[in-house]
Formats: sequence, C-alpha cells, structure tokens
Amino acid sequence: MGLITLYVEDMLGYILAALPFYVGFRFIFLKKKRKITSFKKELILGLFALYLVGLASQTIVPNWNAGIVTDTGEPFFDIYFTNELSHVNIIPFHTLYEYFFQTNTNVDEWNSVSLLNLTANVMLFLPLGFFVSLIWRKYHSFRRVMILGLFVTCLIEFIQYFIGRSSDIDDVLLNTFGTLIGYVVLLISQYLMRKPIKQKKATI
Repeated sequence: MGLITLYVEDMLGYILAALPFYVGFRFIFLKKKRKITSFKKELILGLFALYLVGLASQTIVPNWNAGIVTDTGEPFFDIYFTNELSHVNIIPFHTLYEYFFQTNTNVDEWNSVSLLNLTANVMLFLPLGFFVSLIWRKYHSFRRVMILGLFVTCLIEFIQYFIGRSSDIDDVLLNTFGTLIGYVVLLISQYLMRKPIKQKKATI
C-alpha cells in the first residue's frame, strides 16, 4: 500500500503542476479560434489531458532530482539516464512467469511487489481506452483500440530503453490489455446509461 501511495502522490504532483498551464492554453485556444464548447466536453478533455501528463510522469519522464545544496545554497537539477535495476525482456510471458512462479530473494514481500506491478500496468492504461473511445467515435472498435494500445505502449517501451528504465514485452501485453478493459468499461457504462432511458420510454 505504501508503494501505491508513493506512485499516486508522484503522479498527482505532475498533474497539479500541469493543471494551470492546460487551463491557460485551452482558454487562449478557444478564445482565439472562437470555438463553441460545453462544460462537459471541456471537463472530459481536461481529464484526458491531465491523465496523459500523469501517464507520462510514470513511464517516459527520466529520473531526476532537484534541490538546494546545503553548504553553498546553490540550486541544482540532475537527470539520471541509467538505472542498475533496469532490464530488457523481449520474451513474451517471461516476466509474468517470474511474477507468478518465482521469488526474488533480494526483494521483501515479493508477492506484493509482483501484484502491484501487474495491477499498475493494467490500471494505468485503462483510462486510455476509456477516454479515447469516449472522445473520438472512430475508436469505437476493439481492433482500433487494441492497435492504439499497442502503438502507445510500444512507443513508451522504446523511449524507456534510452532513459534508464526497463523495457519489457510483457508490459506491452499488460498495457494493451488495460487499454481494452478501459474500452469495455466505456461500453458497459454507455449501455447502463441508455437502459433506464429505454425503460422509461417503454412505460409511457
């Protein structure tokens, strides 16, 4: 639970930092283009944009550290592109097999860490399938959502290879699966919202 809280707090930090910039740029764009919009549309677009910021913060933003040197009082900002724990796996289901059937003696509570990694890789991409299908009607298709999920996750894994993060084919599988679940959640939500309307019309 502590790891989950740490990741969520880190993600929220990036989202809150990006919020005023998004609102400002969106306001200027709408005013300049004189576009007619609605609160609902802007809320959905805003949530999607901020989700992308949170997603990027946990996947493609390099590890960094900033602060002030205690002795001199000078500010510093360092970016790290290497990580001793990073690895590359191109064998499908290899990492998943390790999560389920092997134990890492160097990691305390390996089962909890494995469950966290599996859940995070799925849940982190669930909003992608949900929002994209909600905003753009052309993505009301399992095939298109799956291709989108594959493209986005492959791009992320490719970038991670060059910034000191792990690149894993099993992450691609889990992320794509999460994207498809997001699309299913949207379909179920839309069905449940339409059902009461149909029942109401039938009783009139």
